[in-house]
Amino acid sequence: MGVASVQFHSPALGKSVTYRVILPEVGTGPFPVLMQLHGLSDDDSAWIQRSNLVRHVADFPLIVVLPDGGTSGYLNWRSHDRLGKQNYEDLLIDDLPAHLTRHFQVRPGAWAIGGLSMGGYGAMRLGLKYPDRFASIWAHSSAFHIGQLVEPSFVADTEDADVYVHADRVARMPTRPAIAFDCGADDELIGYNRAFHAHLEALGLAHHYAEHPGGHTWDYWDTHVQEALRQHAQILGLA
Repeated sequence: MGVASVQFHSPALGKSVTYRVILPEVGTGPFPVLMQLHGLSDDDSAWIQRSNLVRHVADFPLIVVLPDGGTSGYLNWRSHDRLGKQNYEDLLIDDLPAHLTRHFQVRPGAWAIGGLSMGGYGAMRLGLKYPDRFASIWAHSSAFHIGQLVEPSFVADTEDADVYVHADRVARMPTRPAIAFDCGADDELIGYNRAFHAHLEALGLAHHYAEHPGGHTWDYWDTHVQEALRQHAQILGLA
């Protein structure tokens, strides 16, 4: 697998940003895409440096893009014109896909999205908010409560930050993405994952939820991202 670090100018942030991309060495393009999000204390290099993701995706004709979301929750934050621009959702939904499509062999159509912790929340929220853009969602050890913690004066739209709001909306749609998430039984975020699972059950929104031994650790995520990749490959027509 080829791994590249790419820098480009993001209008959403008003500055140059970096993302990593894992490029396939099997199959012929154009290729479908998985967007994989990092957690609160990490950056775009985390999945490459701290897990075996590169090895796990080696047999898939799949581009994996790894954005840097800072500590944003992958939300759009209020700013003053150019000063302090923090539109991280727009970075992921508009800027990065446009740049990736211009420079790599990207197949038209919906992507897959995944992540851990803060990135699990981001993957679930964005996947549910944009079901036309993401066909497969898998979130690990997710901080599903982030949207309920943000200060209203800080984010562009507090209701929009709530992953439950997007689940309610998707439950009324005829076409939905494949939804899956998991959490370690010893993870401090297990209660939030159980609550979100119960909410989806009450909505009658089809999904896969699993609890496994383990905590909020890279050993856990490295093990269970492999199941996520199998779902993404199936939904994207690679398996």
